[in-house]
Amino acid sequence: MYLLGQCGSDDFNLASCQCAILVILYVCSFYNERLAADNQILASVEQYILLNGGKFPHEVPGSLMLTLLVHLYAFVRGISFRCSIPHSPEAEKTLFHAMSCNEWDLLLIRVHLIALKWLFQNGELMEPLSFQLLNFCKTFCDDRIITLSGSSQFVDIQMIAELVYSGENCISSLLVSLLNQMVKEGAEDEILSVANVITEILVTFPCTSDQFMSCGIVDALGSIYVSPYSSRIKTVCSLLIFNILYSASGVTFTCDNDVWLALTMKLLDCFNSSLHHTSSDQERKILIGILCLILNHSANKVLIEPAKAIILNHCLVLMMDGIVQEACAKGPSLFQHNQETAFGDFLILMLLLIFFSLQSLHAILEASIDWQDFLQYSDETQSFSVLGIPCHDLCRLMHFGPSPVKLIASQCLLELLTRISDQRSFLNAELRCSAKYLKSIIAVTEGMVFSQDSRVAENCGACLSVVLGWERFGIKEKAMIRESKWSRLILEEFAVALTAPGLTSKSFTNQQKVAANIAVSLLQLSQVPDWLTSLFNESLVSGIVANLSARNVTAEIVNLFSELMAKKYLNQEHIAGLHNLFQVCRRQAYEGGGSKAQPSSEKKTGMARSSEDVRALLFDMMLGHRAVSYTTVEMEQERLLREIDSFFFQESSLREQR
Repeated sequence: MYLLGQCGSDDFNLASCQCAILVILYVCSFYNERLAADNQILASVEQYILLNGGKFPHEVPGSLMLTLLVHLYAFVRGISFRCSIPHSPEAEKTLFHAMSCNEWDLLLIRVHLIALKWLFQNGELMEPLSFQLLNFCKTFCDDRIITLSGSSQFVDIQMIAELVYSGENCISSLLVSLLNQMVKEGAEDEILSVANVITEILVTFPCTSDQFMSCGIVDALGSIYVSPYSSRIKTVCSLLIFNILYSASGVTFTCDNDVWLALTMKLLDCFNSSLHHTSSDQERKILIGILCLILNHSANKVLIEPAKAIILNHCLVLMMDGIVQEACAKGPSLFQHNQETAFGDFLILMLLLIFFSLQSLHAILEASIDWQDFLQYSDETQSFSVLGIPCHDLCRLMHFGPSPVKLIASQCLLELLTRISDQRSFLNAELRCSAKYLKSIIAVTEGMVFSQDSRVAENCGACLSVVLGWERFGIKEKAMIRESKWSRLILEEFAVALTAPGLTSKSFTNQQKVAANIAVSLLQLSQVPDWLTSLFNESLVSGIVANLSARNVTAEIVNLFSELMAKKYLNQEHIAGLHNLFQVCRRQAYEGGGSKAQPSSEKKTGMARSSEDVRALLFDMMLGHRAVSYTTVEMEQERLLREIDSFFFQESSLREQR
């Protein structure tokens, strides 16, 4: 330690010994070993800096030794900071000056995480650290090597990501500043490098999106779309925007509405122009994903103005209409256009955009939307001014499309019919579509109840239940609903299945939910169909009750029996049998022994790295909006318990009336 306190600029032997001591101290820092107390090491290193600055013997590589000195000093200062050991401001200033004026390389040798953290906590080092960070981005982009963080290693992406996640340094602001600077300079390779590093940080720690947004990354990325950058650059930056939107918390968007509006307008211009100019399919698909996420956020009352810009964009509305008409014109051959084909993949993304648009419409433009405008034929939609698809076209897509198209279209149709029903109830409005139009919707949804995809079947069953509920609005609806023949077939199949032995399969459980809901809707009509009364006769109900067990009882089945009891289809023997069965169900649910719907075993994609990931994430988000109560065992059991309690309460009320 004594030797470090000597001036070695004129004595090669002394300088060499000092370098050796610095190396020893540097190596010891990685193994938590000390040659002296921390305050003594700091004092000796500071004395060396004050006497020698950044000068080293010519025979010793200066950049290597300065890098080593920087790492050692930063490590000791990081340790000393935690122990409140005083330091020399003059020594700090001298070293910072040497770092700014001389060559050194942060990536050259191993660095302790404590040292790296201390370096990036100093605002005075922004300029030299920016250069070092840019070098890191270039290196990462070249080899894409990610190693696990440890106590001693070279700087890697995991270490940088952990520092950003800690939030106690300036790395996020440095990266955004670098990105902004490279965009202004038009340095495409550097933009690509910095954007890839930020993306990797988001993949590692998605919650860091909030930090990058607070540092102004949206402004920096927005400049990309008004400059003649390559499609490759725009694709990478679009993917970064998508991941930020996907992972950032909703609160973060409340302060940046104007910034996001400006970016949205640029994205819309870029998307619309990409349809006529050279642009990669990947870029267009990711742009659609960004628009979907903006609309999704607007449903939570943030990014409202950007969402309006999307929904009311005339070019987007016209393009959507053209794509839908092209899809419908394919007829039965549309089934071949799944996500593996270019047209099918694009159609799926555009339908997802429609779904999120409908969600957004309900949240931000409900007062100015006449939902019955969607109950018209395609050739009657010249006045269509918002992003959407008429119910008629959704039915055609459901009928002819491949499985993903059927699912998204059925989800959109359910959303539309629900909004129409709610608005009609609120305004007591008459149905404006023709009888033929409504019959076609009923026919398609009834047919799709038998779909092999249980999610499509559930959506179509729910659509049918909504339409059946319109019977209370007027004579026209009553007449059309009475003419339906498919509902009878559905419930006859349902009745046969309920009386058959071995009702434990998952497929049966999924089918019975749909049919039970349709049965409840029919029982709630002002005039219950005669065939339904004949179907649920005493003999059939007895067979169903005898065949049910606690393992295959669902909330929908309990609700059906509650409705049958209210309509006096059940006798005392039925009620007593159901009472005992539901008691067993309730006991099993409380004991955790029920075997209801299992949580999805599908692996969820964390963040998007490609347009395929974008589509998968959006698809999962759409599924997250549907039937939330079916997603976990706990929620399913809660619904079952509520329905059982309702049944018992209704049973008690009927007993008191006697």
